[in-house]
Amino acid sequence: MSDQLPLVGRERELRTALRALAVDGAVLLSGPPGVGKTRLATEALLAVPHPVVRCYATVATSRIPLGAFASLVPSDLPASRGLLPSSSVRAAAEHLSRGGQRVLSVDDAHLLDDASLLVLQHLVRHRLMRVMCTARPCWGVEGLTVVAVEALDQERADALLAAALGGPADATTRHLVWANSQGNPLYLKELVAAGRHRGALAETEGGWSWSGPLELSGRLAELVDLTLGRLAEPQRRALELLAYGEPLEPLLMPVPRDLVDMGFVRVGDDGRARVAHPLYSARLRATCPTLRARAHRRALADRLESAGVDRPGDAVRLATWRLDSGTADSPDVLARAAEHALSAQDWELAERLSRAAVARGMTPRVGLVLGLVLMYQRQCHEAESVFASAMASCGDIATLIQVGCARAFNLFFGVGDDGAAVAVLDHVTERELPAELEHAVLFFSLMFALEAAPLRIARLGGEMLVAEGGWAETAGRQVLAFADQFAGRYPEAIARVLENEPAVLAAAGRFPTLVAAARGVRNESLLRSGALVEAEKRAVRALAEVIEDSRWSVTQVPPRVLLSQSARMRGKAAAAVRVTAEGVTEPGTVPMMWDVLLLAEFAAGAALHGQSDRAFRALARAEAGLRPAWRIAQFAVGAARSWVLAGAGRVKEAMQAALDNAALAGEYGAHSDEIGSLHDAARFGADTSPRLLELAKSRRDPLTTAYASHAQARALRDPAGLEEVAAAFLACGATLYAAEALAEASRLSRLHDRPRDADRLEKKASALMESFDGATTPGLVVTSTLVALTPRQLEIARLAVAGLTNVEIASRLAIAKRTVDNHLHTTYAAVGVTGRGGLRALFGLGA
Repeated sequence: MSDQLPLVGRERELRTALRALAVDGAVLLSGPPGVGKTRLATEALLAVPHPVVRCYATVATSRIPLGAFASLVPSDLPASRGLLPSSSVRAAAEHLSRGGQRVLSVDDAHLLDDASLLVLQHLVRHRLMRVMCTARPCWGVEGLTVVAVEALDQERADALLAAALGGPADATTRHLVWANSQGNPLYLKELVAAGRHRGALAETEGGWSWSGPLELSGRLAELVDLTLGRLAEPQRRALELLAYGEPLEPLLMPVPRDLVDMGFVRVGDDGRARVAHPLYSARLRATCPTLRARAHRRALADRLESAGVDRPGDAVRLATWRLDSGTADSPDVLARAAEHALSAQDWELAERLSRAAVARGMTPRVGLVLGLVLMYQRQCHEAESVFASAMASCGDIATLIQVGCARAFNLFFGVGDDGAAVAVLDHVTERELPAELEHAVLFFSLMFALEAAPLRIARLGGEMLVAEGGWAETAGRQVLAFADQFAGRYPEAIARVLENEPAVLAAAGRFPTLVAAARGVRNESLLRSGALVEAEKRAVRALAEVIEDSRWSVTQVPPRVLLSQSARMRGKAAAAVRVTAEGVTEPGTVPMMWDVLLLAEFAAGAALHGQSDRAFRALARAEAGLRPAWRIAQFAVGAARSWVLAGAGRVKEAMQAALDNAALAGEYGAHSDEIGSLHDAARFGADTSPRLLELAKSRRDPLTTAYASHAQARALRDPAGLEEVAAAFLACGATLYAAEALAEASRLSRLHDRPRDADRLEKKASALMESFDGATTPGLVVTSTLVALTPRQLEIARLAVAGLTNVEIASRLAIAKRTVDNHLHTTYAAVGVTGRGGLRALFGLGA
């Protein structure tokens, strides 16, 4: 990273400043420290066609008459007590303005001494020269046109971060840098420098990634300390108290108006006070002596107890302050706070509070919280032990059901033991249960059935719940929406979600997972039905939301998978790899079901990007982590397997793998996965059009219809039909499929001796491929030279560009090595290349 960041996101301010300088002749770039006023002024002055005279006001020069202009004006100007007579002011101004049209640049003008300020005012009032100043807010001179320079918004801050790193950062890192810099370019720069220096910020296969906690040190700490150095001791203590408790309502801490005026405190619309910048808070806490920090927290807890603990979040605040101040004695207070922290999805705090409560006496409620937190952190076997202990001590039936359902969920989706999960649910239903609790257990059972049993079983259970009315009806509709999505009936799934939405939102306080489940069904159905743009927008928002709230990392999987699938359909292979690589767990981590789904999608993206070894490694991890009960995940892994094989040049094996996966999915009733794999098999050369046409007849979405038309046009070897289906794919946004259809249409036209049509179609396919970032598939071979190869030559060429040696190719195809040598020699001569590097270029993989 260079010492000076590029100017990013300041186009509007730059245009405004240059226009004001040209028209009005005097500009003030006004903004808080670190927002890039000096950088913006430098860039603006580079575009000015006049000589520039520069001066810099500092704290030191502010005590010296004409200190800022000392090197630019005569040293013998008379002054008294730091003030200049009017004659001296005029003389200094005239001296500065000599030499034709010049521009005076004054940096940190708010630090000008009084004499220099008089000279500046004279220059501006009489327009003796153009002037550009930078200064803090609330400073100004009559005649200066003010251009406000604010902190960057998140989008522009992300662009600056990428420019500073020389490449993209993952979503979690972007959020961390944004949350702590708040768009201040100087703080962003120093955060990056500190992270790279400590090794916390490093480049990975998925882009730049931050690991570990954020620590203020080095230059960044010095900058924050310099700003905090303006505080008097009583002000610093008041700001420390706020840093430990923010946001604080006036009842707990009256708004410190002096700190607000100084820019250290901001008051929100809710009337609560916050430290103005997160780095100020972090530095205040890091430098506060231990005993004083405890005293601050104890004082906050005492004030809250005196005010009454009855508002949302009060229990968590009180317990946390008591724990941190060493005055936490009540396990009940800690347990209740742990439950609230869990509801807010603050996993780290929930674990801390629940462990503290356990240390003061284990209860089933605390065991439930701790077990859930451990499960969310992928410590599923430890979670099972905690849940089992909590169930053993349960006396209350409602708590028993809650713990039992959580335990069964962990056993099924975490440990992968479906038999044990069902046994737990059987155990909790041995006694008479109120209707609502029975419905809750049935709902959990159906979540398992959606994965492990034929889909018709889950659908039957969903209809039973709907018939019960009330909460059960809401849960049953959600089950049916899942079943419709898995069955490939996307319009029906979306309609169910929308119809059920008011009830789901009304029940969100008691059953928050229903909201996420409904959104997931809707987003997935939008994507698979061909509404790529809307699906992508919703997934981007969903991913940003879970990252910003630091939710369970597994909740990032659905939007990441969706964004990767969409990227692959658009030919954005690098983007697909990047978005999944950010969320993939480290090797050695015991995967939950969602981890397997993400690994499978990562493998498919890597294969599309030509990273065959990486794809095989990810696929192996997904297959090793797969459990027999995870049927839907099994279909995802099967689909990925076919693409990993295709990416390695093993197209016939890929075709068979896709056909096998489609057959399994169809037997289960998961026609959504069946449709996808049948289309993949068609792209690899199989005629799957009869089954796809049959499925498309009973479905009403454009993408399934396009899949069937694509397979039929390929089977009929119909160039016109392929061109027509390419338009249908483009209407959905599936650019990769459109390019493949056009490439095949070009190849067939050339074989039918229609060179003009072939060239036209090849150009259309190539134009679409220009937007791709590294995507390569067997169907994208569009160059006219490759069309002349025999099927055997093309098969061997694909294996060669995938990296196999001639011996390995011979073994794979069960032919002699000499035969492979001869085929490759003939192929090189036919296409006009001299080796494998040239072949890779023809296949769109680069030399």
